[in-house]
Amino acid sequence: MKINSTEIKNLEPINTIAISHVGDYSAIGSAFEKLAAWAGENNLWAAMPKMAGIYHDNPMDTPTDKLRSEACLEDLAGTEPGEGMKRYTITGGKYFMMQVEVTMAEYGEAWQKVYVLLGEKGYGCDMRDHYEIYISCVGDTQDANSPWIVDICIPVN
Repeated sequence: MKINSTEIKNLEPINTIAISHVGDYSAIGSAFEKLAAWAGENNLWAAMPKMAGIYHDNPMDTPTDKLRSEACLEDLAGTEPGEGMKRYTITGGKYFMMQVEVTMAEYGEAWQKVYVLLGEKGYGCDMRDHYEIYISCVGDTQDANSPWIVDICIPVN
């Protein structure tokens, strides 16, 4: 895992189309695959929408089978959600952003590190959306060892 940058930013809300996932956070991939296929079928990729993963529960306090998350695609065209999808607005406001370069196996480490850095900098987080935005993949998106550039966004008060 490589940390590219950390900063406090005031972020705008992001309107998305989302698929909810319940269970182990590492198993959200199938929701992203369904969302990506739907976006392709509806010619939405030309607008270059961002994808994001939202994680609602603390895995230290919530049983794995009860963890709630959302696989999201930025809604740039006001598209009607497909079957099993919904509109979801990612919260805006003051956020601590940590940009990382990670492989699939390093996501957990990156999330642990962002909370350590928050504590070291004296910030507390609140209950708005904790999420990651996928910036780009350095290599083959189907290769678990290809690093992704990701912004991890934690709401701070």
